Amino acid sequence: MRDLYLAVMEDKRILVARDDIPSRCRISANINAFFAEVATDAETAMLDTLGRRNIADSLAELLRLDAIRMKRLPITANAAE
Repeated sequence: MRDLYLAVMEDKRILVARDDIPSRCRISANINAFFAEVATDAETAMLDTLGRRNIADSLAELLRLDAIRMKRLPITANAAE
């Protein structure tokens, strides 16, 4: 799943800092660098998690979740799908 995610998302980060934060104090002057490091750690953890999943198991999980969702829908909505 890691490779699939990377292929679909290209170079997009899961967390992206804003460029328009004025540097008015020590915090605002360094907050983007701080959160860039946090985002890198979070993305690494997410990619590691995705790397432990395969497409077949992920599809089975999606189908299981969809079956639960379908049970919650009103009968008229089930007929429409």
